[in-house]
Amino acid sequence: MALSSLAYYQQSEKKSSDNWDVICKSVDSLLLSEIGTNDPGGSIGIIYGNNMVFKKAYGLSDIPASIKNNSSTKFEIGSVSKHFTAYAILLLEQQHKLKLDEPIGLYLPDLPDYKNKVSIRHLIQHTSGIASTDVLRLLANSDFEIPWFQKDEINMIESYPQLNTEPNTLYNYSNSGYSLLAEIIEEASKMNYHDFMNTSVFQPLSMTSSYVFHSPSQAKNITTKGYKKEKDEFIPYQVNSEYTYGSTNIYSNITDMLNWGKHMLEDELSYKNYLSRVSTPYNTLENGDTISTTYGLNVSNYKGVKRVKHSGGTLGFRSQFAIYPDQDLCIVILLNTESINSARLLNKICKIVLSDQLIEKEKQPRKEIQLPGRLMEAYTGKFRMPDGASIEIKLDADTLKLVVPGNQTFRLFAESEHEFFLTAFEAQCKFITDNDGKVNELIWQQGGEDYVAHRIYKTKMPTKEELQEFAGDYYQATFDVHYPVSFDNNELILSPPKTFETYLNIGNTELEYIEKDKFRAGQLGILTFERNQKGEISTMILKDLGRVKNFRLEKKL
Repeated sequence: MALSSLAYYQQSEKKSSDNWDVICKSVDSLLLSEIGTNDPGGSIGIIYGNNMVFKKAYGLSDIPASIKNNSSTKFEIGSVSKHFTAYAILLLEQQHKLKLDEPIGLYLPDLPDYKNKVSIRHLIQHTSGIASTDVLRLLANSDFEIPWFQKDEINMIESYPQLNTEPNTLYNYSNSGYSLLAEIIEEASKMNYHDFMNTSVFQPLSMTSSYVFHSPSQAKNITTKGYKKEKDEFIPYQVNSEYTYGSTNIYSNITDMLNWGKHMLEDELSYKNYLSRVSTPYNTLENGDTISTTYGLNVSNYKGVKRVKHSGGTLGFRSQFAIYPDQDLCIVILLNTESINSARLLNKICKIVLSDQLIEKEKQPRKEIQLPGRLMEAYTGKFRMPDGASIEIKLDADTLKLVVPGNQTFRLFAESEHEFFLTAFEAQCKFITDNDGKVNELIWQQGGEDYVAHRIYKTKMPTKEELQEFAGDYYQATFDVHYPVSFDNNELILSPPKTFETYLNIGNTELEYIEKDKFRAGQLGILTFERNQKGEISTMILKDLGRVKNFRLEKKL
């Protein structure tokens, strides 16, 4: 067979060898176009039915040493580790050593008071409401490239008692939850997490190269460098100094990960019917919504095909693990570079492999209609988006235009009296008329999400003296971190910790006044201030940082 160097191939009942020969050539051609020979790259593999049909490595694991990636190269799989942790929990449930609906306080008594209302199931499903340590570390000015141990992780969780939301009221991804699951595994099994994973997961499945990275003594085992790209140069990160586990830090190679996928597809795991369980969404929130997350994996419909997957991303590494249960298909992507979008690459491979099964939705051509300017005048004005950003709708010679922050302007095309679309990028908006015939709201549709924006009416701007009240040093005692707000040239400037500039390129940020005691802080979103009984500004609250909500800092008086 022409591609024997690319894949270990056996006859498949569903696709002929000729089909797979063509598919593998196409996949290989795609990957060669995506990954430079002298650039960091990765390993990619495909399981179809009972067969490993494609396995090949690309690029370099160490650029200065010119060491190539190969099938034995180990990669940090990042958050793909989470579904291994969830699998371990299911094994312990099967062994009657824990129950998913037990409160986590039974195993972790040193947690804050929420320990008695958060269950193990809530941790698995990301519905616990516990703030995620990755964002907490940003907020706490904790450098991601200095040693960080599991005890540091757990201490941070224990020291921060505030939930983002009440349990089971919102899906909110939390690395903290899976760090706590690792602790529960240790308590229930009476073994170290890494020992339990080795003896109960990796060894039984012949995943001989996989391990949990949990100690500085293991640094010598890491030979693969993770790279970021700055301008046209690939820069290696330092050797992994993260020693946390449960949510991340499993190292594996393409052979082991394909082996795991093969066992899943064939139902040869210690936990029977595992694939059926993880590929069936069931968890219902308090409001009745069912979420797509099951047990460390997410279930979705990709162009008419059911997909069960998780992605991973850590400094210098990216990964994708995807099962297509109805097609007996598994695709694994392990990369040692941040410069390649692993999710987009997965979709491109899937499009090649399942070209005869994917349903491509035909884009219905949008037809512009002509509306009189007098009708569209009601839509003009400024509107406030949920993150605090303001957009403006202008009428220019019977043409409606959108003005976004930064003064970029885009034309809006009418397709009905109230609905408009853009051609510059994929988005639509709908203006909502209330019972009085006024337009105070619009619904912005982009990326499959709806965002409700409300009209901004002229408000009395605060005086210079009133703005100066907000200036001061805001302090979070638990993390010993300062967020100074200065007043300069009639503007309030928030100075977040250095970590925001280092990892998110967010430096000093001007505060945009919204309304009484409420501002927008650029990419940090909305922040509000609270006053004490004397009417003095006493507290600053960062409302929504994704995985951490309502982060409070007290003003030092």
